Amino acid sequence: MRTERDERLHELTLAYMEKDVLGTKWLWTFLLFIGIGLLMTLFDSVLLTLLFPAAFLGSNLRYQIKKRQILESYVGEKLAAKQWRFWLVQQVVSCVAFAILLVQMMNLSFWQMWVSILIILLPIHLVSEWWFKKRVRRDDPNFVSDREVQKNI
Repeated sequence: MRTERDERLHELTLAYMEKDVLGTKWLWTFLLFIGIGLLMTLFDSVLLTLLFPAAFLGSNLRYQIKKRQILESYVGEKLAAKQWRFWLVQQVVSCVAFAILLVQMMNLSFWQMWVSILIILLPIHLVSEWWFKKRVRRDDPNFVSDREVQKNI
């Protein structure tokens, strides 16, 4: 007999697998990033770097919409909407910070730029993830994180 948490994990795993059709999601995302890099080179515009965070956010949006629909059936529309809004704000803040750092550090070498961005963004991301999980687990004892879903695949 499955618990509610196991059932939710199973449904979210199916939704993630549907989004990650045949394991090619990473390939399409990689090709999209290469395309953005080519556009940046072709048009010689730093502003096109702003497409990187948008592409990253867009690559995960389909799963998050499906996840919200699944969560509505388990925790109710109000709590699912609250989790969705928090996730969306967290992603937008992360992407805007990434874009600002990317534009500000364009004059550094490739490795200096990416190491600097990781040093700044990684703690911000980890703290926001921890805070998100703490808040959600307080309201929802059967919470299933995205990492658990990915491990279940």
